[in-house]
Parts: sequence; structure tokens; C-alpha cells
Amino acid sequence: MRRRDVITALAGSTCLLGGCVTDSSSPVGESTANPTVPPNVTTVTGTKPLPTPASPSTPEAARSFVETYEQRSVYNELVDGIASAYPAIEISVEPARTAVVHTTDRGYYLLSSYSGSGRYHDPDGSPGSATKYASSIAHFVGSEIHRRIPFGAYRCRDPVITASSGERPTHPVARFQLYDFETPPDYDLTEQDGHSVHITVTDGDDETVLSREYQTVVPLTIQPNVTRKSGRYTLTVSLSHGGSVRYNWSLSTSVAPEWWAVGVVITNAGEVVVRTLYPNDDVGLPRETLCRRADH
Repeated sequence: MRRRDVITALAGSTCLLGGCVTDSSSPVGESTANPTVPPNVTTVTGTKPLPTPASPSTPEAARSFVETYEQRSVYNELVDGIASAYPAIEISVEPARTAVVHTTDRGYYLLSSYSGSGRYHDPDGSPGSATKYASSIAHFVGSEIHRRIPFGAYRCRDPVITASSGERPTHPVARFQLYDFETPPDYDLTEQDGHSVHITVTDGDDETVLSREYQTVVPLTIQPNVTRKSGRYTLTVSLSHGGSVRYNWSLSTSVAPEWWAVGVVITNAGEVVVRTLYPNDDVGLPRETLCRRADH
């Protein structure tokens, strides 16, 4: 799979100088040269160094690292990466929100969200503005290791339950996410890279609902529309090297996060676990998925 096959979602979006874009590298206007800034206008220049993990010994230390990383990252993007042709005159970054969702001997898995805004000098008019925000960003923080997986560039698989054109479901449709924290991210990898993962879902009558092979060529794969019915299911995950896990998947009320927040996680150690990744509204996985097409 090549880069063009990766679906870019709106989990991390930018509203810039009066228009919203989803690519922070998108040009602003037609200008490519930096405008001359009058002496009475103070600009914000220089980026902040991103932290590197040491050996976090507590969940609080891992959270502190991720919070610092996200705040500096969005600050740097607002200074340099969004409006390079329009010098920043003011940058504001909100405190990042984080939550630990899984703990192992090797480190911690977290979800985070951030937001920030900037004002930019425009010699032809009043200052422009930009905002940048993202949520459901997954992290692994271990001894001198940091892996970050945005909920914004992922691969969609064919839905199990299909609907007629234009039909919108009136009740929940279950989905799950497949994360790979072991394989280094490279969006130009071929189909043969990453982990080969077989996932089976059976219902309460032991009937097979889904049986598919997944290749983790990108760090995040979305499987939408697994089932519409509430009830108890069993999700079985098997890795090509022999690791496996069974997970009792209980779909109850429409507000239960099990409908949308189940994560199949290949850990940094190459093991597999299944968790409901919904610690709270600030950083939990979104109820809606932006899968609009599927890669085979």
C-alpha cells in the first residue's frame, strides 16, 4: 500500500486565516515570500525542543512527558508549520489532556488531545488566525522509546454490515481499531510489511460474524460496521508469530463505548491485548468514524 491509500481523517484539523484545512502543510493564499514586518510589530519566532523519554517509572511521569510533547509540538506547528508566509504575532496553547489506558513492564500506553491557536501578521489587512486541535492520539512511552499514533491517518477495511446508499443507521454499529506499536511507522511500506493479524468475531450462538486477515502496513487500521445487534460476542486475535488473545465483547446500551472504542493493540513488545480505549470524553476514541471508503 502506498501513501495515497492512507485515509486522512479530521481528528487533527486546522482552521487557518478564515478557512479550514486538514493538512497543516497546505499553502495559505498565493504568497510564497515572507512579507516585511513593520518595526512596531513583534513576531513569535523559534521552536521549542521536543522532549525525549528517559525511563518513566510512574504513570504520572508518562503523562507529564506526553503533555509536554503535545504542547510543544502544537506550538511548533503554529509557529512554523502552518503559516510560514505569515509571521506569527501571538501563539496560545491549551494544556494537553492525557490518560493512561494500559500499563506494562516495558512502559505505558496513553491517549491524548491538544489544542492551540495563533494570530498572524498580514500586511494587506487585519491579522489572520489559526487553530489546531486533535484528540485520540495514542502513545507508547518506555525507556528511551516514544511511539505516537495520531487518530488521523489510518487504513479502513471493508464494512461487514453494509447499508443502502444514503441510509444512516438509527442505532449503534460496532467497530474496532487495530494499533501496531511495534512496527516503525512508514506510510510508504508495501503490503508485506508489518504484522499479519487474523481476527475472528463470533456471536452468542457461536456463529461467525467476521473472519479476516489484517496487515499492519500503517500503525492504525479501522474495521467499521462489524455488527448492529447488541449482545455478547467473542473477539479472537491471532498473530502470525503465534501470539493470541480472546476477548468477550459485550455490546449493550447505545452509549456504551464498547460500540466504538475497542482497540486491538500490538504492544511495543510484539504482544497483543484488547482494551476499551475510552477513559473519558477529553481523550477517548470518537464515536464517529470518518471511514468513507475501504482499502482491500
